[in-house]
Amino acid sequence: MRTLLLALMLALALTACSSKDEAAQLPVPDEAPAARESAAPSNGQPVSSLAITETIPEGPIGQIQLTNGSTLVIDGLEKLGNYWIYISGKLNGRSSTVISLTRFRDLMSWQSIVFKDPHTFTITNNRGKEWAFEDANLYLGSEQPGTYAFYVLDDRYERKLTEVKKSEVANISFKTN
Repeated sequence: MRTLLLALMLALALTACSSKDEAAQLPVPDEAPAARESAAPSNGQPVSSLAITETIPEGPIGQIQLTNGSTLVIDGLEKLGNYWIYISGKLNGRSSTVISLTRFRDLMSWQSIVFKDPHTFTITNNRGKEWAFEDANLYLGSEQPGTYAFYVLDDRYERKLTEVKKSEVANISFKTN
């Protein structure tokens, strides 16, 4: 009887602890306090009072090689809401994974994205680690399912947002600093 009572009390304590409301932890910015800005709540949704400002380098940040052999120099990227890039698919053939990078420097830690087809690609980081995605969708600069968008310099050296069909992209490489 004592063992049964002890087991019931333990089960009650575990369920009470597991139902505890845990608030989402805000990321700790690594910027100086002067670089922090406060954000006002929108649509009744809680918004972080700490906004991280990023320094985006000027000049080319990478290039896209097309399947016809030509290359386009990437002069800048368009954010998708809060994300620089968004990926969903099967990582290494095992499980569904989502990668959504909100920091530009995290994206610049990738060396390249090599495409077998628009839904099968391998990401390599600057340390040589590879992530193979299958049945995946990658969004870069455009929410359209069939295109990537990025900035290039035109003949007058003005930035122009350009869209490229996903089926025409062989690889995307990023400039390493």
